[in-house]
Amino acid sequence: MKRDDLQGIRGLAIGAVLAFHFFPKWFPNGYIGVDMFFVLSGFLMTMIFGSKPITSDSVYLFYFRRAKRILPLYLLIILIGKLSLLKTLNVHFLGSILVFLVFPNTFISMNMDSAWNSIFLYHNMAEHSDNNMYFKMLNQAEDIFTHTWSLCVEMQFYLLAPAIFLLLSFCTNGTMLAGFHLIIIITSLGNHLLSTEQVAFNSVFCRVWQFLIGSAVFFLSNELIDLDTKVNKYTELLLEEQTEHLNSDEEKEQEEDDDLEVIFSKPRQNLPRPPLYILLWTSLSFLIFLSFAPWTIPASALRITSTFLSGMIILTGTLLFWCTLVTFHIVSIWFIGRFMFTSNITMGINFWLYLSFSQSPYLNHSKKWYLKLGKQETLFMILLFYISIVLIVLKKEEIANFVDKMKHGHEEELVNKVHSRFDNVSLEQAIILNKKWAREEYKNLVIPNCYPNKTEHGFCEFDKTNLTGDMVVFMVGNSLTPNLGSLVYKTFKNHAKRMYKYSNSYCEILTVANEKRCRKAHETYEEQVFQKLPDVLFMLDRPDKLRRPLNGPVENDDIFKEALTTLRKYENNVKRKIYILHHTLLPPSSIIKVCESLFKVDYSYLNGLHRQEELVKKCPKCELIRISDILFNGNQTKSYDEKTKLGYYYDGLHITPFAQNLILPLFQKISDNFH
Repeated sequence: MKRDDLQGIRGLAIGAVLAFHFFPKWFPNGYIGVDMFFVLSGFLMTMIFGSKPITSDSVYLFYFRRAKRILPLYLLIILIGKLSLLKTLNVHFLGSILVFLVFPNTFISMNMDSAWNSIFLYHNMAEHSDNNMYFKMLNQAEDIFTHTWSLCVEMQFYLLAPAIFLLLSFCTNGTMLAGFHLIIIITSLGNHLLSTEQVAFNSVFCRVWQFLIGSAVFFLSNELIDLDTKVNKYTELLLEEQTEHLNSDEEKEQEEDDDLEVIFSKPRQNLPRPPLYILLWTSLSFLIFLSFAPWTIPASALRITSTFLSGMIILTGTLLFWCTLVTFHIVSIWFIGRFMFTSNITMGINFWLYLSFSQSPYLNHSKKWYLKLGKQETLFMILLFYISIVLIVLKKEEIANFVDKMKHGHEEELVNKVHSRFDNVSLEQAIILNKKWAREEYKNLVIPNCYPNKTEHGFCEFDKTNLTGDMVVFMVGNSLTPNLGSLVYKTFKNHAKRMYKYSNSYCEILTVANEKRCRKAHETYEEQVFQKLPDVLFMLDRPDKLRRPLNGPVENDDIFKEALTTLRKYENNVKRKIYILHHTLLPPSSIIKVCESLFKVDYSYLNGLHRQEELVKKCPKCELIRISDILFNGNQTKSYDEKTKLGYYYDGLHITPFAQNLILPLFQKISDNFH
């Protein structure tokens, strides 16, 4: 039978996580629901292992039950996600479910790698960079398996649990038990606080302390329950007179038996209730406040506080047999669902559909049927899912190409007729090309001859086969670097003997637009360039901070001073030339911005242009690459070519092959004029 107070903790954790994922700006701390689950898991696991001897049979039974409860549904969801990525909706039996999901082809490679990490339960231990940190991945919404990290941490702790509880079994008294918990908690918590943000978030060894808090709560609650229900022993001495009838009715002999000690047991509540209720409700109120607070709280302080508060609620709930939480999880989810519905109709409908489905009788019948399955059927199901997922990962390119050919093969004939210079493009061909470029935007950001080239960002070195020069050329910047990297390679390969590229998502080179998000990326830019000491450096980024309002003379502007200080560092580490991409005004990216542009022209690009021109004046090695002279007509952005109807920008604001063809002569001219 499930305890109502623990169900209440689950309800609070679910409500916090849902609020965080639906409305991260309003509930930025809701992710601590996962920390509550870790504490709860530690408590429940100790109930299984800590209350009885550990044997091979008990360990086997534990792992089988965990695998049966988690793996089939977990693997099924991953399989559905992979099939949706491959867009086999119209040919697969899961199509009726997946028809509501839309994923672009450009996400396939990233998600296949992520799925591989997830099915073998080490997604949290996979190589992490600034570009694939959890919260950054949530904002980008490209990896649909981002959330599997927490289940991977949980399953990895399951592997550690038998060893931990085996050591606990050697603790013969409460002092040893407390000391053992204290040592592991302090060690793991210290590791958590001293590790990098990524390691502290993802590593199971930095999370063990949260599970051990739950374990400590279990043992402490048992001790307190024993103390609370301790019986009072008292003795009554009863003198019983026993008479024995002798042969003679008249003669009676009175004997006095030995004193008899009679023990009466009177259970009572030794611990006062009011302080426990105060502690319980105070902890719960504070935890709810932290979970749904509208401002961001420092992660480490929030995680530590919420973990100990969760332990306190479980402890006091255990002592009080807290029945008032029987509907707490329903109330908390109802509150979040109602808030979502009133704030966003679509999200509210989706939420209530999910809630209705999760409570449907069909789901309950399926659950009962599944729980009755034997070991062989369960293992066969798990094995079948594993084989299916592995085959899809291994054959992802073939499957993706086949599906793409089935869906868009009829368009290829028209596309192939378009000349590389895009002359005489019909309207039908323009529509097909624009759609094709939109589908393949991020795929085209992966430079084919720069290795390793698994993703668009990070470090790579270009193929030396066609490099005929004697210089080191380096490209650095945000996503415009892989976007335009091929142009640099085509035009400067006769000058280079080695050519490198390093890029990072969003963050610009000369300034730090977002301290938390870009400070480390800003420093990494410098490290990568300064290690190679290039002869020629291309700064290919889309600056944001340089566009901000300019008040007064540019020499007194703080943003300009910051950019100039950074540029001086690069100037001292680049031997010959620095090319800086000229800042362009990008097309409106939303309907609201389009409407605003009808009444007001955005001239903020002039601030960036003015700052860039002044920077170049103070840097003898620097030169601007003025692509805005081609893609910008003076008062508003040209989003497409009037004659061919071909777009200049992808949906993600990168430059399309058509626009690259227009600016290629500019890069060639720069190469020809280079001395």
